[in-house]
Order: sequence, then structure tokens, then C-alpha cells
Amino acid sequence: EELLTVGDEEYSQSDLEALGITSANYTNKDSETTTYDGVSLAALLEDANLDAAGSTITFTAADGYEVEMDVSEAFACTNCIVAFDNSSLRMVMPNMSGKLQVKDLISIEVE
Repeated sequence: EELLTVGDEEYSQSDLEALGITSANYTNKDSETTTYDGVSLAALLEDANLDAAGSTITFTAADGYEVEMDVSEAFACTNCIVAFDNSSLRMVMPNMSGKLQVKDLISIEVE
């Protein structure tokens, strides 16, 4: 069952796991740190052939929430991951705006 759409590609949990699992720590506004396991954002974008596709990346949550960031910033963030969060996915973007920590992520688009 697909969890995530990235550009024209669809990924199941096993597809994501096949890209290699990495960990990242996320500290919330209450200074509580959680370690998440997931896939490198840059590796996922490269796998979906979005590495040179555009200048803006949009993350979309199941509830319709969207946030944008610069593609070059996404590739430069070596510890940004698409994390497994129980049965859904979330963005874990250490040291970045809270707005980018999208929960229940369903799609990543590059324009």
C-alpha cells in the first residue's frame, strides 16, 4: 500500500526502507527530543529523479496542510528525513522551522 507520492513516483514503506534507513533527532517546542528512523530526504528526491526538477519543494499532509522550502536547502540538509511515525510518515527537519515538521505526510512535489 502506498504511503507517499514523490513527484510521479509512489512509495510503500518497503520501498522507502529499501533506500536505506537513517536516524534523526527532533526536539519539540517543549525541549523534548525524540529519535526517528526514516529515509534521507535528499536520497528520496534523487530516487524519484527530482534532484534537478525545480526550485521549490512542497510537502503536503493528509489534512491538506502544505509548506514549501527551497530545493537546494532540502538537498543541503543532510539530517532531514522522511520518518516512519507509527502507521504514517512525518518530516523530521532538525534545526528548521516548526512549520516544516509536517506530520501525516502524503506527498512531496518539486516545481
